[in-house]
Amino acid sequence: MDDVQQLGEMLRLYADSEAHKKQQFESQSAVWATRIGALFDEIQQWLEPVKAPNLLVVSRETYVASGPSAPVETSTFKTEKLSIVIAGKPVEFVPDVMGSAGQISLAVMGLTAARYGSISLVCQPPSNSWQWRKTNGLKDPDTFAFDANFLAQQLQSLIPRERG
Repeated sequence: MDDVQQLGEMLRLYADSEAHKKQQFESQSAVWATRIGALFDEIQQWLEPVKAPNLLVVSRETYVASGPSAPVETSTFKTEKLSIVIAGKPVEFVPDVMGSAGQISLAVMGLTAARYGSISLVCQPPSNSWQWRKTNGLKDPDTFAFDANFLAQQLQSLIPRERG
């Protein structure tokens, strides 16, 4: 095989590899968007029995996830964010750009009082279960299974209590 043939073979292999990566990315992105939509559907179902005007309102809006590797202008991560307003306090579930191997994470804003803390929901395919991760400083995150009761406990902390 001469150098020109070898160059042609290298280009063909590279093109095949890039096409495979693109196809894999597109299928993982579809799973990412579907899982986020299913999670938001589930949260809305959990909260439906306790929704009350001006006390508990749940809404969704279109959202483009972006980050250092995917600026909002060119991001292909089109999805939704979910907002809950409870007793006048907002809580938002905002998707991050899809992580490696299709990892899904959502920033949860409005619930942490810790100065350097953050809360996120994480799902690592092929698993379908969501994990609630609370990070505070440099120590390892606290991780909990995310379900209706756990969400209700977190939201309860936002309801003002009578002093007396």
